[in-house]
Amino acid sequence: MREIERVFHAAKRFDPAELERTFTLMGADFFSMLLMPSLAARITRIAPAVSLRFLDSARGDVARLLQEDEIDAALERPLEVPDWVSSALLFHSPCAIIAAKDNAAINRAGIEQNGLLPIELFCEVPHAIRSIDGSMSGFTDEALAKIGRARRVSLALPHFQAVALAVASGNYLASVPRQFAVSAARTLPIVIYEPPLSIPVPEIRMYWHARHDDEPPHRWIRDQILETVGAFGFPEAGNE
Repeated sequence: MREIERVFHAAKRFDPAELERTFTLMGADFFSMLLMPSLAARITRIAPAVSLRFLDSARGDVARLLQEDEIDAALERPLEVPDWVSSALLFHSPCAIIAAKDNAAINRAGIEQNGLLPIELFCEVPHAIRSIDGSMSGFTDEALAKIGRARRVSLALPHFQAVALAVASGNYLASVPRQFAVSAARTLPIVIYEPPLSIPVPEIRMYWHARHDDEPPHRWIRDQILETVGAFGFPEAGNE
């Protein structure tokens, strides 16, 4: 019945202004903060009867949620997904280091904003990380292990905003997506620094079920997401 309904709707002329539908997206709070306000404003202008719903990444397995149509799209770092999951590159997400403006260790070292943190200091100062499953390591720890180093992770939180707030009010460092760091620094007393080592730059992708590839409303909302991200000036948006 679902497939018959899609064929029926595909045959009709698609007009976003007449669309009445709720689209459900899933991702980190990174997206709910940076993407959703602009996307919602854009959708309100173009399709006033469309509603948007955003779920946290901790909701569950992306492939299962796509298969069961509980979500329309997931905005995530690279995932291992079945062949029936389509995806598009949204942008690359290089890492930046954030610290409080009054971080004692950094101030004693005399390191200027956007400066390179010494590896010894980087490993010595406690870190806060974003972790949805409670793990105390991530991309940064893998990069450190390759050069025979390790950092001290003292705090794991499920949201990037919580990490930024902890950094702003304490002596933590945090490795976060640069786009998020720039946004957080506008409202919080934090400073951005360069990491002292090469940390892999993940692709941030949009995932959806391939059965929606040619469905006009679904293709339309994907285009709106891509165009909204593109307006931010993040590097390299595209389709695959």
